[in-house]
This record gives sequence, C-alpha cells and structure tokens, in this order.
Amino acid sequence: MQPDLISSLKALPCFDAITAIDCLAGGLSQTAFKVSTLSQVYFVKKLNTETANTELSCTHICANSSELEPSVGQLSPDVHYFDSDWLVTSFIHGDTLAYSKLADSDKTASALRLMVDLHQLPLPKSNQAIYPLNTNRSYNRLLIAPANFLTQHRVSLDKTCNELTAMINSLSNSSTNSNVLCHGDINFTNILVDNDNKAWLLDFECAHIAPAEFDLAMFIAVNSIPTEKVAGIIAMYHDLAANSVLDKQLVNCYLLYSYLINGLWYFDNINSLDSSCPMIDLGESQWSAFDRFAEQEGITITDLTTLIA
Repeated sequence: MQPDLISSLKALPCFDAITAIDCLAGGLSQTAFKVSTLSQVYFVKKLNTETANTELSCTHICANSSELEPSVGQLSPDVHYFDSDWLVTSFIHGDTLAYSKLADSDKTASALRLMVDLHQLPLPKSNQAIYPLNTNRSYNRLLIAPANFLTQHRVSLDKTCNELTAMINSLSNSSTNSNVLCHGDINFTNILVDNDNKAWLLDFECAHIAPAEFDLAMFIAVNSIPTEKVAGIIAMYHDLAANSVLDKQLVNCYLLYSYLINGLWYFDNINSLDSSCPMIDLGESQWSAFDRFAEQEGITITDLTTLIA
C-alpha cells in the first residue's frame, strides 16, 4: 500500500481510533479499503477525479432512496464522509453477486430488481453532476490515447459509433418514455449481498441520465449474458416495473454500443496485442458478441472482429 495514500486516509476526520486497514480488490475499479475502528467498520474508496462528483451524487441519492421514493428500499450503504478524493460508507459484510452460489437466473432477477428500483427514483432537481449520456463523448473518452491497432482502425471505429449514435438518437427522439437515473455498469461485481440476503448497489462512476434501455443493454453486455436471453430479460424487467414499455430496437442498439465501448475499454488497458493478456480475451469476447448480435438482428454494420484479426 502506498504510504502517502494511507496517510491521507488516516487523516480523514470521520474515524476514531483505527485498528486495521485492509486493501480490497474483487473487481473494484478504484483503490478501496476496509477500515476498522473501535466503533465501526467502514468501506473507503479513493475517487476518480473525473467521475468523483457523479459518484458522490448518485451514492447520496441511493443511500437515501427510501426517503425519495417510499416504495423503494435503501439501495446503497449509508454515507459517513466524503470529499473530492474520498468516499466513506458503511461496510457491508457479504459477497458480490458475481461470487454468489445463486443460479444465474436468480442473479439476474436480483440485479434487475435493483435496476428497476433505481429507475423509479426521481431525478435530482439539479443534476449537473450526473450528465446525460452522450454516446459519442463516452466513445471518444476511450480513445484519447488509444493502442496502436485502434489508431489504425480509427476511421472504421468512428463510423461504427456514429452509425449507432444516429440509430439511438432517432429511436430516443421518437420515444415517449422519460429518461431515468442509469447506473451504467450493473455488473454482478457491483452488487453486494449481505448476510441477511439484502442486495446493495455500489460503484456509480458510469452513471448517467439516459433511457432505461441503456442500463438494461449494458447489464447484458457487461455480464456476458447470452443474447438469446435478451427477450426474456426485457420481459422480466416489464414484470418488475409495472407500466414500463421498453423499446426492443433501442435495447438492441444500446447493446451493440455497449459491446463496442466495453471492448474499447479492455483494449485501452493494454499496451499491445499480447495474446497472453486477459484483457485481449475480454475485448475480443465483447466485439465477437457485437458481430454475432448484429447478424442475429439483421443490423448492417461494420464487423468489429475483422479489426483485430
């Protein structure tokens, strides 16, 4: 553990006598710690400067969700302290849904219940910290300093993103559904199940104001759920969210977009196309799913796997 980081953590004013500090891993996107004190155990996360305001805003909303919408329980742990660098919440004793012994269908149902509850929350009156989803902007953020092979195929990638954005904007503009607060990364690793089997939603770095179809599509993509289950997942969402009407075409377009940017994220975290690097396999898996799903749905668009052949 970095001495400067630990010194900064110990200096936070929310702790009484610290008895132990343990560094946490388990799929977390940022450095995180379990901090034990004489009175309580805390989860402490070092925030990403670029997404800190979004994460803090969403975490507060979801920690107070039962007050904002009485039909919804508390979605996220209590917040004890925050500043521009750190977020301190109650520590939840349990395991992530990814490592749960539940059947895949039960994991999906648990995640969708949290998603539906999140989508029912009223949007904040001032949501400057939670930005509307801009597909082109999110795509371009992943290509600020791309790997060489991505640079070589930038024209094709730009064309693919622009085509998907045009499809998404067209469908969204014709929809009568309101945008909702989307988590943007409901990965099974971002859901904790405590010892009483209550599920908690964590990690709001990717949150946006967007159509519910985006959250559903990213959920399918990031958890590598087989695309033949898409219709069933949409039906399950409808069962959980009475009066909801999802646009399957919009889910399809957002699913292709999710495969595209997830692959870019994995490829963005390697220096070269080293076949032994696990990021390569993960990126290829997302782009292979893109090609298969586009063919399955009859959507004419550039094959992504040809770019990494």
